Amino acid sequence: MGSRTNVTAPMTSARAFHLVPIASTGDRFRGFDVYVAAVDDAGTVAFQAELQDGGTGVFTGDGGVVRVVADRSATLVRRFCSHPDLNGVGALSVYAELAAGGQGVVLLEAGAVTPVARTGDALARIGPAGPTMNRAGEVAFRADTRAGESGVFVARRGAVVRVADTTEVAAFQGLPLINDRGTVAYRADLRDGGHGIYVGPGGALGRVETGERFCELGRFPSLNHADVVAFAARVTGGGAGVFTLERGRVTPVIDTSAGFESFRGALINDAGTVFFYGTPSGGELGVYAAADPRRAIVAFGEALFGSTVVDFALNPVSVNARDQLAIRVRLADGRQLIVRADPA
Repeated sequence: MGSRTNVTAPMTSARAFHLVPIASTGDRFRGFDVYVAAVDDAGTVAFQAELQDGGTGVFTGDGGVVRVVADRSATLVRRFCSHPDLNGVGALSVYAELAAGGQGVVLLEAGAVTPVARTGDALARIGPAGPTMNRAGEVAFRADTRAGESGVFVARRGAVVRVADTTEVAAFQGLPLINDRGTVAYRADLRDGGHGIYVGPGGALGRVETGERFCELGRFPSLNHADVVAFAARVTGGGAGVFTLERGRVTPVIDTSAGFESFRGALINDAGTVFFYGTPSGGELGVYAAADPRRAIVAFGEALFGSTVVDFALNPVSVNARDQLAIRVRLADGRQLIVRADPA
């Protein structure tokens, strides 16, 4: 990581990753839209699903049996309404519509459902997007307040702490991110029409904003436990690329000279591996490892499981330190799948 990659045009053959089916629509699951799946360092994949017999649930799998974390039998929850995130030590977080009314950010752990933030006196709405969490059980989330502001918050040790809100910026995009150090990163729209990515409150640990170097920043940056952010951006004057931000220093990872015409987003894991979703020149959107951008992990129009990929989705909760990715895929024959991409 750190040097710009220059290669010939990408190709989608000769997979560098093996796609492991975790769950599929059919007898049990009606659909996984519109949420992504998450994966922890053990390779356990967590996902939200619509059930064929009604309601929603949160499930985990590793390529074998799919396990129920919580479903409509959860007494506190009427419906789950975001992707889940998992912290690798037995807890998951997810947004939910509560049975008693309103919305909440809930922890799912050891069979218990515990709201750690909910609408009420201070919060008017939870979301959009979904939560991220760390091994200490701290959960970062977006919400609207009853005072009329939108903000980034952390549910921490029984309290909800404000990180930033729209008294400072115009709006927020993507996921708020929290790592094991308790560092929070977020992407915001600025009042002057620009964009910014901030690490720590107010960008105390690093920031990048549109201006002389960048004219647009991707909506979904990614943060690892070393406080390094990966992001996609369009470059002022032309071109685009994927970059890292570490303690105020911006480093190019890959750009359009590598045979891509655009980049939609970037992921970084705790090993420092960078992945991105981009469109090769004259080709279709796909997911690539920056270290091997000639081979797509999954791409639109690609043959897969007896059909063709027509849609896929992932975001910063969808990568782990072992270079595995959790990806939601829709096929041309109508099936939806949750798959895990394992390095071959």
